[in-house]
Amino acid sequence: MNHLLFSLGMSLALSAPAFADTAPRVFRDAEQAFLERTSLQAADEKCGYFTDLERAALTSGQLQARGTLLRAGFTPEDLNLAAEEVARYANTRECGNADFMQAAGYLRDAFSAFVGTMVMNFPGRDADWNASRSRWDTWRIVQDGSTPDYLFQFGLLAPPIGDPDDFPASFSRPLDNPLIEEPFDLAVDLFLTEQDVEPSTARLLIRNPDRASEPWLGAVFADEPGPPPRAVTRSYWPASREVIVDEDTEERRMRFTFSDEATEALMSLDPRERVEILIQPNPRTGETEPRVLTVEVGDFTAAYYFSRLPAL
Repeated sequence: MNHLLFSLGMSLALSAPAFADTAPRVFRDAEQAFLERTSLQAADEKCGYFTDLERAALTSGQLQARGTLLRAGFTPEDLNLAAEEVARYANTRECGNADFMQAAGYLRDAFSAFVGTMVMNFPGRDADWNASRSRWDTWRIVQDGSTPDYLFQFGLLAPPIGDPDDFPASFSRPLDNPLIEEPFDLAVDLFLTEQDVEPSTARLLIRNPDRASEPWLGAVFADEPGPPPRAVTRSYWPASREVIVDEDTEERRMRFTFSDEATEALMSLDPRERVEILIQPNPRTGETEPRVLTVEVGDFTAAYYFSRLPAL
């Protein structure tokens, strides 16, 4: 299997763009991780080697490697072809094949250590997703898109677990716990000053595959990525809204939450894409133009699978 992975890695490298001298090692590591994790996924699908927890961690790592390669210049076609080849190879092996059993053993050993990881950073091109499994944190996944004149956060909220200081002993044994099944609410938090009037509403704009089937990576002939034209997006309106006031600091936040359907739409995007959030001002301010917030999709889905591991 190692020989096959090396050959596939070479074929990928030959189709990749040229990089700076400091970059190739990063991409070689991502190539190897992508191929190995994809082959293990195929073997597991056939033979059921792993637990649900191990599968979630494996999927998170595979998607993170895929995102790194896409941002490095590989095309989805390159990666899909490589994935098909390693999956085809895996499906020709018998369950219990020595190579796969050894690789599965390595993954289980690594996962036993990894399952204790509380926080992870998932870097993108320009912005990061910070993921947390801490039972005390508000966010499971969050991207801070703040600018000097406007502060906001966007991501998935942690499901309520009651008093975080009053937790069962099983929390100290994450391997014994199931994946988190409660849905994570997709939300945007807007930080308000004392003078700010609460905005009227928010609208999340995500590329609609029925109108634009290919990933939108920026305007034609532009070197910078950007969100798709609004004519090819679908609007997701808030499912709820509330003002949150910090009891200690009296800091106010306006929170809009969106449906699970919006979360699924975001997860289906290419990691290189961007989405927009339009914040509609309150009519009392006399303003009519919405404030436009931009969020990089990045490795949102990889972070999601990590965050579904048991809380710590």
